[in-house]
Amino acid sequence: MNKLIFPLILILVVVTVSGCVNNQKNNQTNIYSQNGVSFEYPQSWRVANVTSSYAVAAVADPTTVQNGRPSTSVIIQKPPLTRGANLKLAYENNYANFFNQTGYQKVSEANITLNKTIIYENVYTINNAGLEKQYRAVWLSKRQRVYVILCSALKADFDKEQSNFDLIINSFRAL
Repeated sequence: MNKLIFPLILILVVVTVSGCVNNQKNNQTNIYSQNGVSFEYPQSWRVANVTSSYAVAAVADPTTVQNGRPSTSVIIQKPPLTRGANLKLAYENNYANFFNQTGYQKVSEANITLNKTIIYENVYTINNAGLEKQYRAVWLSKRQRVYVILCSALKADFDKEQSNFDLIINSFRAL
């Protein structure tokens, strides 16, 4: 009987402790709420200066700064639409000749429905002067406006950043 008690107590302790441990990093977020958009982003990231056309918000991982610029970032863009254009047309027009540029390579493309909303996603790489970055462009429509959530990281780091990118994409709101 005593031989059974110790293993049972050990199993009980392991199960109890493992149930109490979680990854606190995933729960630590900041909220960006300016310029007509709101989203959560990792607490270790910082709000970045928006320098690209039509950008309304940007956040970046400061630990990835190279030559004064972060290699891992997310930029929220609100591109202008021509009269009569919709999300699908804006997406198609953007990528009509996009991959004709030297160093631009399509990785994947998807049409996703999330909460009855159609989302277009394009994943691609750009090789510029030997620096290879991977991008995930998520196109969606909120409040009759088109938004592009542009996630980027060095190709070698791209997969491990997906949970951070998903946090921003899934929490995105147009105000």
